[in-house]
Amino acid sequence: MKKIFTLLFAVGIVGIASAQSSRFDNHKQDNGYAVNKRHFDVQKINRDYDYKIVVVKRDRHLNFFEKAKQIRFLENQRTIECNRAQYSFDQHDDKYTDHRFADNNKRKW
Repeated sequence: MKKIFTLLFAVGIVGIASAQSSRFDNHKQDNGYAVNKRHFDVQKINRDYDYKIVVVKRDRHLNFFEKAKQIRFLENQRTIECNRAQYSFDQHDDKYTDHRFADNNKRKW
């Protein structure tokens, strides 16, 4: 019985130790918050446009062609909004990027 508990304890310790992730790279903190914020923003845009599309699909006053036209318009708007969010994130992501290594490779010997 002691061997089983010891084995389970050892497996638990190894599992806990291996589950720890490294949040630092070259003494810099990972930008995990920014990536999560971008992901959250894109999900919010998708939820909003999914709701708008469902409203159009359930509208009884529109015929099939008008619904299809509005749904295409909403899909295009969704793509534009997602691209805008991605572009905005990429513009502000420069402060998280370390360009020193890339600049060092551009030296002319």
